[in-house]
Amino acid sequence: MDVLLLFMVFATICPLFFAKRGMWTLSLLQGALMLGMWDYFLSHFTSMTLLNAPTSIIAFYGSLLLADIALIMFLIRFFKEIDTKKLPSFRSDLRSETE
Repeated sequence: MDVLLLFMVFATICPLFFAKRGMWTLSLLQGALMLGMWDYFLSHFTSMTLLNAPTSIIAFYGSLLLADIALIMFLIRFFKEIDTKKLPSFRSDLRSETE
């Protein structure tokens, strides 16, 4: 349940991530799916629901799928930035100072 809530929070933030990268269609799609995802989630804990069940189930899984795609895109970008930066080697710096 904790992992599900973590992905749901990340899926809520994903439209901003897509908008920052200029992917406006994915941002709008994720925003619409996000509303259905929260509707489906809340319908299980309360009696409140706005959409019918099949629509909210599709929105729930579609939103989580797009959140996974955004997470993979974010991780690829993160590792490419780490690879291009020249990180100092602290071990060799300490050896040269002591000698």
